[in-house]
Amino acid sequence: MTMTWMCLLGPSPGGARAIALHGHRPVVLVTPGVAVPREVAEHAERVVFCPITDHDAVRAAVGRLIAEFGPPRLVLSFTEYAQEVCARIATGLGLPSVSPAAAARARDKAAMRRLLADTPYAWRYAAGTADEVAAAVRGEPDGVCWIVKPADGAGSIGVSALRSYAELARWQAGAAAAAGAEGTAAEGGGSSRYIVEHRADGPEFSVEAVSAAGRHTVLAITAKQTTGSPGFVETGHMVPAPLAESDAERLREAVRCVLDRLEIGSGASHTELRLDPVHGPVVIETHTRVGGDCIPELVELATGQDQYERTVAALLGTAPALTAAPAAPGAAISFVLPPACGTLTAVAVTPADDVLRWSFDRAPGERLSDLDSSEDRVGYAIALGRTAVEAMENAAKATAGVYLQVAAP
Repeated sequence: MTMTWMCLLGPSPGGARAIALHGHRPVVLVTPGVAVPREVAEHAERVVFCPITDHDAVRAAVGRLIAEFGPPRLVLSFTEYAQEVCARIATGLGLPSVSPAAAARARDKAAMRRLLADTPYAWRYAAGTADEVAAAVRGEPDGVCWIVKPADGAGSIGVSALRSYAELARWQAGAAAAAGAEGTAAEGGGSSRYIVEHRADGPEFSVEAVSAAGRHTVLAITAKQTTGSPGFVETGHMVPAPLAESDAERLREAVRCVLDRLEIGSGASHTELRLDPVHGPVVIETHTRVGGDCIPELVELATGQDQYERTVAALLGTAPALTAAPAAPGAAISFVLPPACGTLTAVAVTPADDVLRWSFDRAPGERLSDLDSSEDRVGYAIALGRTAVEAMENAAKATAGVYLQVAAP
């Protein structure tokens, strides 16, 4: 049997839809135990269960598919942890893709910072084991605020603000305990690697882009809301970011520099920055994928541009399959946050006309945790508005009206 198909690593509804829009059949590789959304199953020619972060397993699965279907048109992934495997498979088959080295650099925050060290968008940092980054913090006066995070982390997991030597000592002890619990403890603070850098001030943004042959097209700039120090967990996003054009261009220029330095010349990217009032744009991290938290949906609602579809078009070297048709001038998402630790016993939602869509990740009977990362959020509301600010107000008002009844642990 021969057909025109693309191999999609990870059950991405947006990715499967984009492949179908370009007239190809998606064959989707999914890690065993991971749920396959209905939207993926509807588009997929086949779903193959395979550990998508295991290069040898993916290569073997793709080899079997090639023997059955013929060569794929593309191998692509919109999933964070499959980026390097996807790039290795695609380039090994001679298909358009970001390079494996570029995908690896984007995953390694320390490598990214080394490549940006001589640009205006760098921030002073140190990288290494927990003990090594702790030594860097102690090399400056007590009270200088640093941000520490895993060098390959995502989703605000493990992000901490270190505002004093006392907080540093508590973090270092926690990092050593975590390494020991995972069986990775070793002399010198364990094998886990971290980066630590001076805290940047100012609002936080992300820039959503698609690259083709080294040329970068920015689809939108997203304004982000977070819990702030110490964990910086994201609580909402709005598109387009309410920015002066001069500031928007500064962010776009910073992202073009990041993508060029990391040699990310093909596919989707999602780059997070702060606009420090003194220093200017400061790069936090970049990814060779679309953003999470429904950001591509917000971009499509507010601009009419589907980042998944634009990515497939860029890799194919063809025109977009969709004509831009925004649903509203502004779109926003606001997250429902856990009020306390314990078991969720009831959820009540106040009707809100301005909400486009609700989603809940927790149901009565499930446990709620402290808000330490994005994974601890309970649900969200997406809303539209005549401006992004109005959309954010509508979404935030809706989530503020959600009642969560929690039984003490």
